[in-house]
Amino acid sequence: MYVVTGATGHIGNTLVRLLIEKSENVKVLARQFGPALANLNVEIKYGDIFDVQFLKHEVKDGDIFIHMAGLIDLTNKLKAESYRVNCDGTKIIADFCLENKIKLIYTSSVDAIYKDDMTSDVYEPTLFYPNRFQNVYSASKAAGTAYIYDLMQTKGLKAIILYPSAVIGINDYKPSAAGKEIRSCFTKRLFFYIKGGYNFIDVRDTAKAIYQASLLTTSGSYILSGHPVTIRNFYIEIAKNLGKKIFLVRVPVWLARIGAMFMHDVSNMMVDALVDNYNYINNRMVTDLLPELIPFKTTVKDTISWFQNRKTGR
Repeated sequence: MYVVTGATGHIGNTLVRLLIEKSENVKVLARQFGPALANLNVEIKYGDIFDVQFLKHEVKDGDIFIHMAGLIDLTNKLKAESYRVNCDGTKIIADFCLENKIKLIYTSSVDAIYKDDMTSDVYEPTLFYPNRFQNVYSASKAAGTAYIYDLMQTKGLKAIILYPSAVIGINDYKPSAAGKEIRSCFTKRLFFYIKGGYNFIDVRDTAKAIYQASLLTTSGSYILSGHPVTIRNFYIEIAKNLGKKIFLVRVPVWLARIGAMFMHDVSNMMVDALVDNYNYINNRMVTDLLPELIPFKTTVKDTISWFQNRKTGR
């Protein structure tokens, strides 16, 4: 049995759909219902996913626990909530899996990896520095990830830690930050951008990698990265698929930082993520989990179609 948290999220519901396609038995642990799970033939148990008694009742010997529930606070304003979910809650689940000998697959983030040199290649970390991060999301994820990694090294916890880059694609019900930006492009022609970009991986590839990780007999960690794309090319690719002419205006980073101070849903954390173009090395992923990636152009095309079909009710 696969026991999944965070199934109402972007990666989560896509993974659940894949597990159903693979004819795997799936149980979702959730605090509340989400539209991403509508019409899915899956067992859902509602409760506090960080309550040990709830876990003992729902998770059994031989199950594979996939923990994806997390709080992504790009505004950098929810410190207490972020640590409660991304750190404290993750520790509870890790302790439970260790005590009950349950295999754990944990979805962390490349944002939890501390980088002190933009010119260096980024590999799977062995050391973690939560206190060095300026943003709460990275710090809280790093703290939770460090705890799991320590249990793997010192207590024999059977676990795999996965570090996805920016996940983009279909089944984006909430939607994600990238999904919101794609959807906003349907009605805009003027786009402001800064020099920089990010590494994007298709949500379907992410789900496949998580599933393949669950089949491994060893513990370990894997960066899940895909395609480095500049923000300018991101907008150009969207425009091509929409068949519309757009106007691109580059703004200096300092101006973007000032603007972030006055915008409700934007923070300097988001600006930093775009400016810092790190080279994530995914050799381990390609070798063990995912030898082929969905092309970025295909991802954009499918994502736009998904949003359009959802809007029209198809």
